[in-house]
Amino acid sequence: MSLLLQPLRIATSAKIPFLKLWVFLRQRFYLLLAGIFIALLGGCDQKPKFVPGLERISVDISQARTGRLSEFFESSIEYIWLEDDSEEAQLNAGLQKVLFHEDRIYTLDIYGCKCIHIFDKSGKYLSKIDAYGEGPGQYLDFDDLAVVDAELVLLGVFPRKIMWFSLEGEFLREHFFQERVGPGVFSDLDQRFYLYTETRDPEDYFVKSFNKSFQDTIKHFPYHPERLYGNFSGRNFFQKSTKNLYFGMTYLDTIYQVDKGNLVPKLAFDFGKYGQDLDEIKRLDAGMERLDFINNRAELYFRGQYLISEKHLFALLAYEKKGIILFFDREQNKTHLIEKQLTNDIDGGYDPLGIIHSFEPGKVGVKVPGRDLYKTLLEKKANMEKAEFENWAKNKGRNFAETAMKARASENPVLIVYTLK
Repeated sequence: MSLLLQPLRIATSAKIPFLKLWVFLRQRFYLLLAGIFIALLGGCDQKPKFVPGLERISVDISQARTGRLSEFFESSIEYIWLEDDSEEAQLNAGLQKVLFHEDRIYTLDIYGCKCIHIFDKSGKYLSKIDAYGEGPGQYLDFDDLAVVDAELVLLGVFPRKIMWFSLEGEFLREHFFQERVGPGVFSDLDQRFYLYTETRDPEDYFVKSFNKSFQDTIKHFPYHPERLYGNFSGRNFFQKSTKNLYFGMTYLDTIYQVDKGNLVPKLAFDFGKYGQDLDEIKRLDAGMERLDFINNRAELYFRGQYLISEKHLFALLAYEKKGIILFFDREQNKTHLIEKQLTNDIDGGYDPLGIIHSFEPGKVGVKVPGRDLYKTLLEKKANMEKAEFENWAKNKGRNFAETAMKARASENPVLIVYTLK
């Protein structure tokens, strides 16, 4: 199976002739660069040759093993219970995003209350953004949140606009668009917004970037009718490390890095004989037939679920119903495939099935309802001798045990925060 490095096409709305020429030349350079990558990678029967700057991730399911948290994360775990001591503070189970910024935590409930709850870093409820409606300063839907210049920016809003709020949740202003724009991020590296919008228009692009004034539009990844895309919000397609911004899209086998306004191939998956033929999925009916195949029989493909740092790439994969956690050591160029749960050998508490939330660069983790975390504590108590349990709960497992006790009657989540090595 060959590695697919998508040729990049870049369109721009710049009207200055010199800028047009510069963008045109830049486009041709990156098209040539992507073409060189493809030529060097070769066909199905060849191993990809060395390509400067491209990190190749070889995936061999036969090498899957058990894994421990200490292999990939620092030796301390933080537990933050988002307290529900008032009706306003109660959260639905399906929070789509949790964002840390300075001394605050922002939780996005996109499908439930269509609101954003604001907590402090200890988990105390502060306020919320609840502006559902059709008037000025209101929204019917939203899909993402970014922090830009000490303001909250609501993205993927319907009607077609972007909205600004203070860090405390007060509405400030809004900007309307003629075309639909979806979720995304703001890059401090080049002071640009990068937004993903699902499309089926052959004249449209999946990714658009703007400067802070929403001018100088640059477009990436045109829609190709012959390719497999699926229906995804794209909320997690952009990921930040401490130094870079990345884009990875479901069904692509390449993750791109933003470099001077361009999306440059950076990491490429090689699934070898375990890779799923995407044309096989495309031939299936887009309804239940395709969903059943993906959930029960599909082989490896990139699902668009990943976290990244300068040292590691983390991705969730599935192979014939079997969940796989991929850890790629970028410094050692080594792939680790972990089956089932990661064993918590740091404090002996909760064993995560997968690391799915990026709270801020360098901080990732999971969210577990307080009641469920308490059940884990009771299971540990039942499986340990009394003296052993008491010693663990007072020492190594103290933070876990104390948080589980406090949140034992709560449906609100406990955020379990791991620090990347």
